[in-house]
Amino acid sequence: MIASAMRMQRAMGITAAIGFAVATIAAIVFGHITAIAAMAVCAIVGARTARALERARIDRTYQLMARIGDGELGATNPASEDELELRLQRAVARAQRGFSEALAHAEAERDEMRSLLGAIDKGLLSLDAHLRIRSANPVAERLLGLPASSYRGRLLAEVIRQSELLRFVERAASGDGATTTEIAITGGSVDSLLVAAEPLRGPGGQLSGVFVAFDDMTRVRRLEQLRTDFAANVSHELRTPITNIKGYLETLFEIGYDDPAQVSKFLEIVQRNANRLGALVEDVLLLAFLERPGAERQVSFVRAQVSEVVRDAVSQLEGAAAAKSMALEIEIDPSLTMLVDGALVSQAMLNLISNAIKYAPANTSIRVSAALQDGSISLCVADAGPGIDAMHIPRLFERFYRIESDRSRELGGTGLGLSIVKHIALLHGGRVDVHCPSDGGTVFTLVLPRGSRENHPV
Repeated sequence: MIASAMRMQRAMGITAAIGFAVATIAAIVFGHITAIAAMAVCAIVGARTARALERARIDRTYQLMARIGDGELGATNPASEDELELRLQRAVARAQRGFSEALAHAEAERDEMRSLLGAIDKGLLSLDAHLRIRSANPVAERLLGLPASSYRGRLLAEVIRQSELLRFVERAASGDGATTTEIAITGGSVDSLLVAAEPLRGPGGQLSGVFVAFDDMTRVRRLEQLRTDFAANVSHELRTPITNIKGYLETLFEIGYDDPAQVSKFLEIVQRNANRLGALVEDVLLLAFLERPGAERQVSFVRAQVSEVVRDAVSQLEGAAAAKSMALEIEIDPSLTMLVDGALVSQAMLNLISNAIKYAPANTSIRVSAALQDGSISLCVADAGPGIDAMHIPRLFERFYRIESDRSRELGGTGLGLSIVKHIALLHGGRVDVHCPSDGGTVFTLVLPRGSRENHPV
C-alpha cells in the first residue's frame, strides 16, 4: 500500500500524496473498506488541486503572452519554482529575443528605405487595391499638396481634387490605359506632372495595389516656354535693324551717290541700326553666359573699390548725360570695398544709369550712392523721372519686357538691360530691387555681398 501511495504521489502532487498516506494509515487501523473510501476521496481532492495549479499556470502564461501581444515586448513573470512553468518562461524569453532582433532589423530596413525614398527627387505614392493611400514620400506630399499625417488610409479621391490624375490612376489600376502621361495641375505650386503608374498584383493575379511616380515638369515647361519666347523675341529684335539696314542700302544703290546730304542721312540710319544690332548681339551673348550653369566659376572675383567700379560706368555715360543737361551725382565712401567681378558690376551699373538717363526728364539729376548694410553693399541709382506703374514691376526684369515698346526701341534699348542686371546680381549671390517713392522718381538698388562668396552662395 505504501508503494502504491508513492506512485500516486508522483501523479497527483503533494496533496494527493498526503491523502494516500492518510489512506494507508486508515487501512491499517480500520481495515480495507475504510481505506478504499479514503483513497477515493483523496484522489478527487488531489485531481482538483492539480487542475487548479495547472489553470493558475496557464493563466499566468496567458497574461504574459497578452502583455507581449499588447506591445509590452519586454514583459516577464517572476521566476517560478514549478519546472514546467519555468520551461515555458524560458521558451517565451527566447521567442522575445528572436522577435526583438527581427523587429530591430525590420525597423532598420524601414528607416533605410525611408531615407532612400526621401532622397529621391521624384514623388512616390503607394495605393491599395481600393486606391486608398498607403504611403507617400515627401516629394509626393509636396507635389500633390497632401495634408501632413492625415492622408494615410484615405481614398485618393478624398485627398486630391485633380480629376485628370484620378482618371489616369483608375485606368492604370484596371490595366486599360497608358502607364505614363503628362498631366496639367491646377491650384497648386506646380503646373505640370509627368505621372507613371504600375498596378501591383498578388500571386493569383488579383489587384493588390497601385504604385504611382511623379516628376515635376513645371520648370522644364517654363524653360521651354522661355526659350520659345526668347527665340521669337530675338528674331523680332534682329529683324528690325537688319531690315532697315538692307532697305536703306538698297535705296542708296538705286538713287546713287549724287546727293551727299541724302547719302549721309541714309548712312547715319544704317550706322544707327548697325549699332543697335551689335548691342543686341552683345547683350544676348552676355545673358547666355550669365545663365550658363557654373558661370560663377568662370569669372574672377577680386577685392575692388566700390567708387572705382561705379566711376568706370559713369565715365562711359557722361556724354549721354550732358546731351540732356543731366547731372550725375556720385555719393560713395572711397573706403568701401567688395569682392566682385568688377567688369560685370560696372556693366550692371552702366545699364541702370543708362536707363535713368534715357527715361528721366532733361535738366534733372541722377544720384548714384553706396552704403554698407548687414554685410552687403547697396548700390542705388535714383532718378527724378515719372516712376514706374506698380503693374509693371513684377515683370520688369524679364527678358525683352518693355513698358513702352516703341519708345524703348526709339531710345536704342535692347530690352535685355535689366535682365542682365538681375543675372549679374544672382551670379554674385545678391539681388536687385526697384522702388518708386511717393514723391516721384525711381530707385534701383543693386545689393551685393561685401565678403567672400562662400558666405553668399548663388
